[in-house]
Amino acid sequence: MGGFPLRLPLSARARYLALALAAAVLAGTFDFPAFATLDGDLVRIAYLPAAAVHASALTRPGDALGRVSLVPRMAGEQVLARTLATGKDPGEFRAALAAEERALFLPADAVLGRWLGVARGDYVDLTVVFQEGQAFCLGQGIEVLEVVTEPGEGSLIGGRPQPTAGVLLRATPSLAERLALAVESGRVYFSVAGYNAVPVPTQGAWLDQLYDGGEVPDEPIWP
Repeated sequence: MGGFPLRLPLSARARYLALALAAAVLAGTFDFPAFATLDGDLVRIAYLPAAAVHASALTRPGDALGRVSLVPRMAGEQVLARTLATGKDPGEFRAALAAEERALFLPADAVLGRWLGVARGDYVDLTVVFQEGQAFCLGQGIEVLEVVTEPGEGSLIGGRPQPTAGVLLRATPSLAERLALAVESGRVYFSVAGYNAVPVPTQGAWLDQLYDGGEVPDEPIWP
């Protein structure tokens, strides 16, 4: 038979969904404090009346997973994007720190080279040289969490901002102790690690061993 297709009336559920929007909400019946990390058991999708969905609410649970909540939360609460941190955006490095880690600030004049060419996300090795003629590697693969510049200052070299104040480094309290002592007692140098860098064992260096016990070798040290 010809004619137009039959249109069935919308069910009550279909009419409701047509007027609703999806929102990511907290699952379960418990609350949790600020700075907790959201996982798959904490977030679910819910359909709410359009007027009840916050403009900043996430619409996919996956967008909340692994992120840190900056505020305490209650079960059933909508998850707003601005209340989460990832640790990847500028100023959010605190969210990327493990419980035993700290962000150590080293000023520009604490190292030789004043962090020239260093950018957020780089990994650096730090070496200290003492006046007594000793040099030791303090740490390898130390992550630069943030480059701190004074407003309106700093220049670009190779497209990278040059710090005028210093950097924040990912560190444990024990590493922070070593770095602080090195800065106060010797001269600290930095090396920027490559993208495929791996830890390399070091033995330290002494001035009396620099030229093989004081004698200049026949072959040059550097290639």
